[in-house]
This record gives sequence, C-alpha cells and structure tokens, in this order.
Amino acid sequence: MQVHIQKCQNCSSTNLRNIIARDDAQRVFVQCQDCGHFVARYVLAPGGYFHEGRDYESFLRTRMLDRGYSSGRDLKSLYKEVSESAKEGFEETLKRTKEKYGDELP
Repeated sequence: MQVHIQKCQNCSSTNLRNIIARDDAQRVFVQCQDCGHFVARYVLAPGGYFHEGRDYESFLRTRMLDRGYSSGRDLKSLYKEVSESAKEGFEETLKRTKEKYGDELP
C-alpha cells in the first residue's frame, strides 16, 4: 500500500474540500479551500462509497445508485462487511501515513 497526503498543485495547501457528484457515476471533485483551485477528480467504483457515522439507509442509497440490488439479508451482511473493512482500511492507512511522514504531516 502506498500512501500520499494530497496537496493543492497551485498553492501546496492541504486544506481541501471533497465535493461528491452523484449521477450515472459517483465522482469526487477535490477543490482547494485556500485558493479555490481544482485539485483532482476521482470516479468511485460501484459500491465504493462508504460514509462512517451514517446509517444503513445511506448505505442503501449508495447501493441503489450503483444499481447493486440484492436481498435484504445480503445487503445487511454486505453493510457489516463494508463498515468493518472501511474502519480497518482507515486504521491501516493512518499507520502507513505515520510511517511515511512521522509527526510531520504535510
């Protein structure tokens, strides 16, 4: 796993805003909050968006946008798996980030 702290290419700020656009695809546009510069765009894979702290209904809306229909039992099981995987991935990413940057985060 490689980790990278994203910065604005224009002013080097890490003060960034994610703007989620949901239509046929789920895209994230990244904007610098200091200079307003467009930084990046990401296209999320189907089922790729998980929002910690949101409820099961939020997860279902994401699945519906991805046209990911399953049985209720399958969806509940998938929600639990995604929730646990997201938390584990976040912790691993933080660990790798600390290894790469130490206490001197950009």
